[in-house]
Amino acid sequence: GKIDYLRTEHGDAVDLMIVIKNAIDPKGIMNPGKVLPS
Repeated sequence: GKIDYLRTEHGDAVDLMIVIKNAIDPKGIMNPGKVLPS
């Protein structure tokens, strides 16, 4: 349920989180879709 409020709580920082996640895990094998949308 927290993903619904992620952008409300963190604003534009979510975009940076996605960039970092994609840099570290380009194949999306670590917790796919768990917290950050791919």
